[in-house]
Amino acid sequence: MLCPISRTGVPLIACHILALCWLNLFPLAASAQEEAAKFPDRNWPQFLGPMRNGHSPESNLNLDWLAHPPRTRWIAEPGAGYTSITVVNQRVFLGAQRGDSDFIVCYNRETGREEWSYVIGRGYQDVQQQGPGPRATPTIDGDHLYSLGPSGQLFCLTTAEGREVWKVNIFQATGAADPAGENLYWGMSGSPLVVGNLVICQPGGDRDNSVAAFDKETGAVIWKAASTYRSYASPLAVTLHGHRQLLCYAGDALLGMQPATGQILWRYAHQNQYKCNCATPVVIGNRVLVSTAYGGGSALLTINTDDERWSAKEDWNSRRLQSLFATPIVIDNLLFGCHGDLGVCTLRCLDLATGKLAWTAREPGRCAMIAAAGHLICLSEDGTLRVVKATREGYVETGKIDGLLRARSWATPALAGGHLFARDQQRLICLNLQKE
Repeated sequence: MLCPISRTGVPLIACHILALCWLNLFPLAASAQEEAAKFPDRNWPQFLGPMRNGHSPESNLNLDWLAHPPRTRWIAEPGAGYTSITVVNQRVFLGAQRGDSDFIVCYNRETGREEWSYVIGRGYQDVQQQGPGPRATPTIDGDHLYSLGPSGQLFCLTTAEGREVWKVNIFQATGAADPAGENLYWGMSGSPLVVGNLVICQPGGDRDNSVAAFDKETGAVIWKAASTYRSYASPLAVTLHGHRQLLCYAGDALLGMQPATGQILWRYAHQNQYKCNCATPVVIGNRVLVSTAYGGGSALLTINTDDERWSAKEDWNSRRLQSLFATPIVIDNLLFGCHGDLGVCTLRCLDLATGKLAWTAREPGRCAMIAAAGHLICLSEDGTLRVVKATREGYVETGKIDGLLRARSWATPALAGGHLFARDQQRLICLNLQKE
């Protein structure tokens, strides 16, 4: 096993979740031919993939696991945490807690061996004791990694060796109140967004400091904007009617913002009883879908512009889909999502145009999901991986793997170079989905 390179830093999807565990790496034995094979340089550089929508552009994948069970390439044990996984070139990145500290950990993509680790700060445990460790998924931009610790530590590292370039506490930098004492506080979970020379975060504040942009080279604050309740969702950079915008889902509203200045272009009020919005918005052309749990429901919006005045028109609003932390997926005008919060959770399919329910399935229960080649890859909280056809006709499962991951698997999987990466409270696994 390679020894990690520890680096000290200051004292990181989404909602009450997470993990626990400890360190050490146990790559599974593999054939010499497989060890020598290079991964294709297809990447998953940020939360929810290349476009932050949960879709993989890859094809020629083995998604018929009933006939062809995928091989496990390697297994590592990074430690507890709820961050998802980013995969760029020959490296894999995620956050984890080990002992009394939180870390960003880097693994070799081919072998699963640890290359380096960086100390974020003191180990985090949420107020409700739901689970320890970092929440926000690292974002890779070129040769640098940007991530956000659960207590507000924003930092930039080199991807090659985990060297710290800069760090800043987003609460101190923006003047936003540190929400650590709040009853429903589960740590900073929104993954940083890199747009041009800016890193966008949502500290949450009531003095035009709810959303903030930091210089990606230095960490200096460039602008602060909006007075909204904090949330656990991740910001997006999108193009609507030919104009670049930020979408920031706060605890009480969805905001459309001008990237360079933070100017609020439009606002749509949307929240649940706890102001705990977690799922990232979904963009379909000039329409935007938002969804939240605890009685909030979903809404499909059409974004319009006239003489530079922007507005959000509600196409439909329904409680038929209430997303807790997992971002819904849209495929071929069908909306798929995990519905539910504290009780029974179901997988649901809705007609995107009308919001009408097409079908409901008890499996896979509470889960996170991504999309690939007309299928959903779902990770249930008990650690079971499933492949489900994305069809209006009903729930059709084409594969199921259990036993590799365990309970409280709430992090969204990643798919890169024909390989699936998924984690639980202790393990990180890499499955080969390439067709043979």
